[in-house]
Amino acid sequence: MAKFGKLNAQVLGISVDHVPCLKAWAESLGGISFPLLSDFSPQGSVAKKYGVKRKEGFSERAIFVLDKFGIIRYIDIHKITDRPKNKILFAELKKAIYLETELEKFAAKMKGKARPKAKKKAKK
Repeated sequence: MAKFGKLNAQVLGISVDHVPCLKAWAESLGGISFPLLSDFSPQGSVAKKYGVKRKEGFSERAIFVLDKFGIIRYIDIHKITDRPKNKILFAELKKAIYLETELEKFAAKMKGKARPKAKKKAKK
């Protein structure tokens, strides 16, 4: 988790299970090092909005990397038995950070500058 923090990233776990179930699961793992959120009520509304809720009521195992503007930059949907590869996640996170930095540089460069006016079409 420290590597994510160094990249100014926040890891959150979200599950369609209710809070007592999540607490028991985290305790069975000996604790977890990131916040775990319940998407139980209304049942799976976050999973549904992100397109990972199954009709059976549970969600796919999925990872989303969002930039600080809330734009999804990476999605990984995988089998419940698969573990995501941190190397890939860090590479995608670094890409998102690079893109944010370039957008901020461009915005700063353009700040205060007049935007070019659109050319009017000549009437025929």
